[in-house]
Amino acid sequence: MNEPLVSIVIPFYNNETTLLDAVKSVFIQTYQNWELILLNDGSKDKSLEIANSIKDKRVKVVNDGSNRGLVFRLNQAVSLVSGEYIARMDGDDLMHPERIEKQMKMFLLNPDVDLVDTGAYSIDEVGMPLGIRGLVPIQYDEKFIINNAMLLHASIIGKKEWFIKNKYDEVYVRAEDRELWLRTYKYSKFERVKEPLYIVREGKVNVRNYVQSVKTVREILKVYGPEIFSKKELKKELLKTYLKTFIIKLAGFLNIHDYITRRRNNSLTNEEKNELMKITSQIKNSLIQ
Repeated sequence: MNEPLVSIVIPFYNNETTLLDAVKSVFIQTYQNWELILLNDGSKDKSLEIANSIKDKRVKVVNDGSNRGLVFRLNQAVSLVSGEYIARMDGDDLMHPERIEKQMKMFLLNPDVDLVDTGAYSIDEVGMPLGIRGLVPIQYDEKFIINNAMLLHASIIGKKEWFIKNKYDEVYVRAEDRELWLRTYKYSKFERVKEPLYIVREGKVNVRNYVQSVKTVREILKVYGPEIFSKKELKKELLKTYLKTFIIKLAGFLNIHDYITRRRNNSLTNEEKNELMKITSQIKNSLIQ
């Protein structure tokens, strides 16, 4: 049986130091029927030059010279791909060589599945191991979804037809994934490969971005919260968002905001740490042919 074509989409903005390694991690995938869409979002560094230097018929560089943001680019991507399935990836991340193969196996075994995500390793800005997360079952609970990341957004593969029917809402910038899961989970089927097949690069939390994320979550609570929480509970949840904003601003002022990043992860065993370093080394030392 022929493997379905997977369209891997990497929107990028000023990722000159990481984009090439992200692409290398695509080229070493054990699943080989893919195309790669490199979608420039108005980069001002050498990212576009790096993307254009990759000469492979499976790689398409899209550039309109403007900075429109991630949500716009994710919706745009649906009209650019040729595959039946779309794989997400960020321009500063990496993926395990077996990522696409294992996620696609989930689709082939369960034809009614719409989206599949994975667990993740995390590394710091220079590639050193930080932690691991996302190895637990997906929680189909409204109160959990509205307050947490139901899926690891950057790791998802989904059916193109699902993305056509379910676009991201640009109102919810920096929490667009949470709003999408909340809006669609009741009629969609999500699955997870409970292995760390995606590698997230995490530096110090950008205070301004974090504050914007919390503000967007507050808007999601205002729209969806009245159907999920009692009035008392909703008031409490909204107050929490203001408290989070205060804490992250204080942490930024004290220069301890990397603590926010560490809280996302579980600790790595020595075996997991060695495996992660082996994978990142394999990616860095590979060649794009």
